[in-house]
Amino acid sequence: MKKIRFFRIAVISVALAAPWTGRADSENESSDTLTVADVNNTSSSAYFSDLVATTTVDSKFCVLVTFTKLQNVTPSTTQTLFNLSGKGQTTLLSLSVTDAKAGYAYGYSYQYRHGHSGTAHNADHKYRLPYSTSESYAIGQEYFGSFSHQGEHALDWNTPEGTTLRAARGGTVIDLKEDSNEGGVEEKHKDMANYVTIGHDDGSQATYVHLQLNGALVELGDTVTVGQAIGLSGNTGYSSGPHLHFKVSQLKSPADFASVPTLFVDENGTVLNLDADGNITSLVEGESYGGSADSNFSVLAQSIRSGTVLDGSNKWRTGSWFGTFYDRDQSWIFHPQMGWLFPVDGEDSSVWFYHSTRGWAWTKSTSFPWLYFNSTKGWKYFLAELGFYDENGREWESIDP
Repeated sequence: MKKIRFFRIAVISVALAAPWTGRADSENESSDTLTVADVNNTSSSAYFSDLVATTTVDSKFCVLVTFTKLQNVTPSTTQTLFNLSGKGQTTLLSLSVTDAKAGYAYGYSYQYRHGHSGTAHNADHKYRLPYSTSESYAIGQEYFGSFSHQGEHALDWNTPEGTTLRAARGGTVIDLKEDSNEGGVEEKHKDMANYVTIGHDDGSQATYVHLQLNGALVELGDTVTVGQAIGLSGNTGYSSGPHLHFKVSQLKSPADFASVPTLFVDENGTVLNLDADGNITSLVEGESYGGSADSNFSVLAQSIRSGTVLDGSNKWRTGSWFGTFYDRDQSWIFHPQMGWLFPVDGEDSSVWFYHSTRGWAWTKSTSFPWLYFNSTKGWKYFLAELGFYDENGREWESIDP
């Protein structure tokens, strides 16, 4: 498995007239997919340098910049945690000299991980068992298992080599490895596992480990839907026999990354691992469970959730073309102006909304804020401050949530 990358960078300048110089003492390797470097700022007289992140693969990244010294230097922002997407260069921040008549010095370090950060895991999300409903496999090691799961909410399923693995939750492929053909229980095997990692909209990420050689069925940057085939199970890395190692972790920052417990449901949508007090427990070691990844029940209206960010602690979703709304990944959503709505996917990424007093309304990203109301057979324009503009009556209607 890939480990967090940590870099120490010291850059010092003590004479105003002399050009500043940089020295980097780091673990920088050609395989690093993200680097941060100082770049002369030539576009603005206010700043002398930019900190620029360069990414070399089509993935998502979370970068944490820590200043170890700021002497007569002011950053352009107090932000130190950044989420980046795709390949290319991104200016994180710029640096200016506070007193032009004095010397200056500064130093910084940075850490990064694949994936976007999120404040909290959405503990209400129901994960599928990551293989087909036609298959059933036993749990070989449960949460905090003594062999290799100490301190981790990780599960092992005893899947034979070549088993098709499916996404337990939709998201984006943020990391993968599939070039290993070796497994065992020696220290050297710990970095030899093939895997696929899928990032989720709340900053969590699921990792599917021990895939066979060339066993990834997806590519970096792919958008993955729940139940989609993503890999072939194997026996690579630190492993005593063929199995799938599955773990969900929450990325709050590169320095704050830990596994989290997750709800699992069977093919009928029934939760499998809640105790009598409503606490999430582990699936039980030694018990067999039928798959549910490709079962035909689904979370409604994915078109309004695609590409959005969910705060797992308060369940508010931002970044949707439909605006900000409260979403527990269940049937109903709450829109601040429109109230409680029941969304259903339509054709061509459109969506129908049911409102208790207004009935059904239809819209899509290219039509919104216009909505077609089935009860009146007409279009209405939505404006949060005024309500709905009725195209037929040519008047504004107040919104009654």
